Amino acid sequence: MDAVSKESNELSIKRIALQNSFKEYNENNGFSYEEWVNPPAGHFYEGYKKDLEEINNQMAPPLQYQS
Repeated sequence: MDAVSKESNELSIKRIALQNSFKEYNENNGFSYEEWVNPPAGHFYEGYKKDLEEINNQMAPPLQYQS
């Protein structure tokens, strides 16, 4: 397995684990749209969004347009 495939697999595993923690959190605490849109500092949703964005940016970096 080449390094790119290994890194991609590791990121996929992290993303799945993060999604499972999101599911578990909402099963235990219920989903609050208000907290999802504007999470208080240190809230689970704040950390989840940050971690998910980092993983997504590594898996599919934002496009860079040339002018």
